[in-house]
Parts: sequence; C-alpha cells; structure tokens
Amino acid sequence: MTQFVKSIKVKVCGITDPVNMMEIAALQPDYLGFIFYPPSPRDVTDKIKDLPLDGLPINIRKVAVMLNQPVEEALKITKEFGFDLVQLHGTESPDYCKALQKHLPVIKAFAVKDSLPENLGEYENCCDFFLFDTKAQKPGGTGLSFDHRLLLEYEGNTPFFLSGGIGPDYPNLSNPLHHHLLYALDVNSRFEIQPGIKDVKKLGNFMKKIRETD
Repeated sequence: MTQFVKSIKVKVCGITDPVNMMEIAALQPDYLGFIFYPPSPRDVTDKIKDLPLDGLPINIRKVAVMLNQPVEEALKITKEFGFDLVQLHGTESPDYCKALQKHLPVIKAFAVKDSLPENLGEYENCCDFFLFDTKAQKPGGTGLSFDHRLLLEYEGNTPFFLSGGIGPDYPNLSNPLHHHLLYALDVNSRFEIQPGIKDVKKLGNFMKKIRETD
C-alpha cells in the first residue's frame, strides 16, 4: 500500500454524444463507459446505435454500465455492440457476476460511505475489478467524494477503479490515494458541460497531469 500504481488508467464514463465521444477518444483514455439505465440523464439505451463505437481506437476499451439487468439482456447488449467489459452497479450477486465473467471481464461497483462494504470477499473470485464510488440515496453519480483514506483498509486481491467526485483538481491534491491495487480513476460529472457532454479541455489537462504522475 505504499506505492502509487504505475501507469494509472483513466476511465471516462457517461458518454452520450457521437462528436463528444470522438473528441474524448482523441485524448486516448483507457476506458469509455456507456450507461444503460433509463432513469439516468446519461442513459444510452435508445442512443447506442447512433454512437460510432466501431470508429473508436482499438486500444480504448468500451465498458457497458448496467444495473440489475437480466443476465441474458446484459450479454445481448455487450455482444451486439462489441463491449469489452461490463460494469455492475446494482445488487448483482456473486453468481450473477460469475455468469457474466464467462463471457467478458466484470467490474463490480460498491458504494462507500463511512466504511468499506463487508461483503467484498464474496466477490473476490468472480470479478476482475472492483469500483469504489460514493454512496448515494439512489443509483447514479453524486459528483461528491468519499474519504479515500478508507481504502487504505482494503486488503483484498482484486484491483480497483476509484470513482466518486474525482474532478480536475484531483492530481493537485496534497494527499492522493496511494494503494498498490489502485488500477484506474473513473471520472464523469465533474468534467461535464451538461449531463453526458464532457469538457474536452478539462479532461485533456487532467489526463496530462495524471500521466505526468506515473
């Protein structure tokens, strides 16, 4: 837990617009996230066919973000649109994760408030990554951060994405999280001009600073 992971990855989530997507892709993030959850203002359930996913650079991994979808529906979406990973934000069980993991890598999200979830160990062998986000009253990002120092208590074996209120100021924090299993930073609303549309200049500056830290 004493070393900041080398080559920290960046995931930009909540992509909704074709032009904005390609502008972001030009910055070479490692992952782009697409949300399949109709109540979200960033939902792409009815827009995904209009997004030129085939035009994305092959090194940018496409993540389907879902919440309590039936396994068959999740697999149908990921296969039809060529997603590389699936990210789960609901109450999906370890068995559910195992069923999806037979087909593609799984990121399981956990909400954090005052302590780490007690059931992390149940998901150790059925998820490729965890994602720790700020606990909210309802599904969806809050733009707020939780106390990242809580993750210093994480002693599992699964690498994780850090989410929840990460904004342009993150690389300048005097005490960013140092953990050997911190794999990627997941950013969304704090880089937006409006829901689903990112500020490309702010993202570019952020990614430059992150890569300078590696």
